[in-house]
Amino acid sequence: MSLRPTPVNVLLLTGDAEIQAQYREVFREAAIVTAKDLASVPRETLKRAFHAVIVETGQQAQSGDLSKLLHGIDPARTLIVAGSRPVLKRASALLQQSKPKAAAPPNGSDQSLGLESYLEHKVEDFVKGMRNGSGRNLHPMLMSAVERPLIALALQETKGNQIQAAELLGLNRNTLRRKIHDLRIPIKRARTH
Repeated sequence: MSLRPTPVNVLLLTGDAEIQAQYREVFREAAIVTAKDLASVPRETLKRAFHAVIVETGQQAQSGDLSKLLHGIDPARTLIVAGSRPVLKRASALLQQSKPKAAAPPNGSDQSLGLESYLEHKVEDFVKGMRNGSGRNLHPMLMSAVERPLIALALQETKGNQIQAAELLGLNRNTLRRKIHDLRIPIKRARTH
């Protein structure tokens, strides 16, 4: 099993709903803390290490909160975007453009892509190939192509324990056993000493 990438933490200080939506789109899978200003962010939250801090300047800059916030941040490890609303909008557009597009990862090794976007790209290629070859019944064919390795990996992860694998997959134990039989998945139980 591959290691999961660490979640990205983002602090977004703006009261503008449009800017908030833009940055949620940029940092899709990140944990985003959104607040109107620094005073409305809980103290415990500020103790986190943030990978990106986006601040709408205005009242924060006037009150000195911005300098206090940035004092504890290492600019070598944190993306810092501070500016007026137009500046934040332009910065989100630049960040969106610089994001990698959903392309085929070399040898499946690119972990920056989410599972959904990776699968979307692969399924798109599969559907195009099947359409060019006059394919039919894509849904059951694709479901079994995805289901077989998923069940096999769940069994591998649980060392062949079907009850644990069924729980991991969110399936009934009998349903899992039927799928193992129907998909002809070999079962290897690990011996315990």
